[in-house]
Amino acid sequence: MNGKLFVISAPSGAGKTSLVNALVERISIYTPIDRVVTYTTKDAHQCEKEGCDYYFIKQEEFKKKIEQGFFIEWSCEYGHYYGSPRFIIDEVERGRCSILIVDRVGAEKIAALYSKVVLIWIYTSNIGQLKERLILRKRETKEQIEFRLVCAEREIAREAMCPLYHYHILNDIFDEALDKLCKVIRSQLS
Repeated sequence: MNGKLFVISAPSGAGKTSLVNALVERISIYTPIDRVVTYTTKDAHQCEKEGCDYYFIKQEEFKKKIEQGFFIEWSCEYGHYYGSPRFIIDEVERGRCSILIVDRVGAEKIAALYSKVVLIWIYTSNIGQLKERLILRKRETKEQIEFRLVCAEREIAREAMCPLYHYHILNDIFDEALDKLCKVIRSQLS
């Protein structure tokens, strides 16, 4: 099978990680595909596991990895560093299928370096829905939520003015969004 790299982006609270985890669980039985674990300098939340959700590293180590060219993309959009390992491109070229969750800045960088990437944008009907989801997950302070919503508005406006993504999937109803995401992945892999 030919390898494929899927990049999933969405504003905070749109459900991208939940969708990707459900997708991998659903289709990996008959289609070998996995989620790329990225690196971050943020502290782990109680529900996050080292090596499963992220590789949690110190800022000094992250900066060394930047200098070494370890990352295909990295950013500090949300107050902490986040980065994707460059070796994923080599693995895709060797036939691996992977899904990478990054913000729009990361997606732009990857698309500029790797033209065969499939870009998927997850969104909700409105900002109020994002705010409600961020509050319900109880991981951020009120100030952090407000900051994430400002970033979300900027990302949404940017995608509306300058479309980057090949596919757009509305995630107001999780199961419907998951079905659509599965169809996109299957169509790209067949």
